[in-house]
Amino acid sequence: MSDKGEISREIKNLIKFIFNLMGKAITLIPILIKEVYKRTLKKFRFSISFKITAVYAGIITRTLFFLSLSICVIFILYSGKAAEDTMTKDFKLMSFYLSETSKLPTKEIEQLAKLENINVNLFDNDHKLLFSTNNTLEFYSEQANPNISNINNDFLLHLNGSQLKQDSFSLILSKNIKWNSENIYLQINNGLSKEILNLVMLIIILFIVNSLFILLNIASGSKASKKMLRPVDNMTKTVKNITINALDTRLDVSGSKDELKELAETFNNMLDRLEQSYELQNQFVSDASHELRTPISVIQGYVNLLDRWGKNDKAVLEESIGAIKSESESMKNLIESLLFLARGDKNAHQLKLEPLYINELIDEVVKETKLMDTSHEISKLNPDILQIYADRSLLKQALRIFIDNSIKYTPSGGKIKITCVLQNQKVLITIEDNGIGISKEDLPNVFNRFYRADKSRAKETGGTGLGLSIAKWIILKHKSDIEIESKINIGTKISLLFSQKNKNL
Repeated sequence: MSDKGEISREIKNLIKFIFNLMGKAITLIPILIKEVYKRTLKKFRFSISFKITAVYAGIITRTLFFLSLSICVIFILYSGKAAEDTMTKDFKLMSFYLSETSKLPTKEIEQLAKLENINVNLFDNDHKLLFSTNNTLEFYSEQANPNISNINNDFLLHLNGSQLKQDSFSLILSKNIKWNSENIYLQINNGLSKEILNLVMLIIILFIVNSLFILLNIASGSKASKKMLRPVDNMTKTVKNITINALDTRLDVSGSKDELKELAETFNNMLDRLEQSYELQNQFVSDASHELRTPISVIQGYVNLLDRWGKNDKAVLEESIGAIKSESESMKNLIESLLFLARGDKNAHQLKLEPLYINELIDEVVKETKLMDTSHEISKLNPDILQIYADRSLLKQALRIFIDNSIKYTPSGGKIKITCVLQNQKVLITIEDNGIGISKEDLPNVFNRFYRADKSRAKETGGTGLGLSIAKWIILKHKSDIEIESKINIGTKISLLFSQKNKNL
């Protein structure tokens, strides 16, 4: 007995352990499913084609569902009305049988009930059963049975609980008639088995047809969406092959005029701008390297000269020091200009706007220029006292660049005139000279970095080709306009147009 008790305890402990293990597994299953679902979403790539197909499949599914639901509702209403009409006809026929005889026409009623698949019950005025085709003792009424509801005056709907069996639903026609000078109740019970079977068949047919239709649409929709999105795949492959050494590659824009073509054209325009910017950057680096190479070579040459002979030769020493100082100053100016433009490209410059009288600023620049240059006739014309909002130091730097540029390319004894007048509620500043001028071919490029219209005089004038670029940046940063006019051997005229009310730039 002790062995049996021990075995029984062991079995109980094992069963308890198994149930505990199952309980823990049940609590862990939702967590595992959630984790697997998250990881699947991360790893599984839902393509645009899949999303489009899924969206349209969902729309079609919802549409078919509501359409099928409408068909089922209409079918139910139609079947119910047909059943009511048939039962009304049967009631009239049975009433006729009863009116023709004083005895119950049981044989005729049973034949009709069997033919129409209905149950017929006859009750007296006290609801006592007189006759039944299926031995039913219950008198169907809305008051006596809570599962019975009144549809209209004569028809009742019987819901036989929640049991899924025959006569779970039944339609009852209950009317009283006169028979043998007494009131009797004639109740016809239609189990609606035929109607329910037809409804189930209709639902099955609709489900099969809708499922096939949805699957066919998913297949054809997936194929069509992939075909429509094939240009996107081509665009992706093309873009993947674009490198810094193949910036001239462009997307194919041939084909239909749709949003994808517009996207391809937009992308091609972006590539054009990128290629242009890259070329300008390369040109900028090349020009900067070239500009720095010359002073570095000069400095290196003089350092070698000093290393060989300049230690004991005072004349060579002084010449070398002077040249090194000059080239170092040029390099310093070049680097400062490059840094200025680089900060400008990154919008690192912040304008310090303040109201200033432009007449006073022009007078100051002209006065300082005359102290440094006496070989040109510099005049100014500013009859009106005009005020603008500007960054004083930057605007002064731009005016100096324009005037210095006129001095460089105007022969000695030439004239430079600065004018400041009010024109159409705006301040117009002009710097005009009678120098060598600029050709039509060079005129559109004079504001480009490192560009020199007169390359043969570059070293003589000492310019870096960055001054006008800096000046233009300053003027445009003030949201003002700049124009340049020039003719060979006649002179150059630069016009600057400022707004008097531009406080917020």
